[in-house]
Amino acid sequence: MIIREMEAKDVMGIVGLIRNELGYDDISSDVYDRVIRIYNADKYVTFVAEDEGSIIGFVGIMRGLAFELDGEYVRVIALAVSRAYQSKGIGSKLEARVERYAEETGANSIVISSGLNRNRAHVFYGNRGYEKKGYSFIKLLTQKKKFSYDDVVFTPIPSRLGKDEHYDASWLDELDSEMDTEEDSQE
Repeated sequence: MIIREMEAKDVMGIVGLIRNELGYDDISSDVYDRVIRIYNADKYVTFVAEDEGSIIGFVGIMRGLAFELDGEYVRVIALAVSRAYQSKGIGSKLEARVERYAEETGANSIVISSGLNRNRAHVFYGNRGYEKKGYSFIKLLTQKKKFSYDDVVFTPIPSRLGKDEHYDASWLDELDSEMDTEEDSQE
């Protein structure tokens, strides 16, 4: 198992973890595009845990400034590990990579928001020296409809690919084939 910076080929693995492990059942159809936008944004970095070619975990972070903190900070915007690999130290290794990144970039602190019902995550963060500071609030200004693969529009893969690199989208054919097989078996 290795921890490395995200590459374009990791997008669907990350999308799967967001949907399956973070419990976002009502995830909107543009999650793929969001992952690509984060991948291309200057102040965002995503690290993945890869085992035998599969993405088994990831942590997405961003650098920023805050009125109440000196210098830059790093915010963990998502951390997920595949259920089959949980409690095996993968989350700790991802968190340690975030801490190393923060030190390498001169950040003075790491900030994490965690859902109220994620008790295991709260224990995980507390055991790693994080202190509960407050609440996080959100107000959605637009209404998104429920996720459906029929609504997904796949955009060209990011500008981070070199001029001689090409994104392998063969997984789309496999996904279509799997979905057709599932539909046929349900009839």
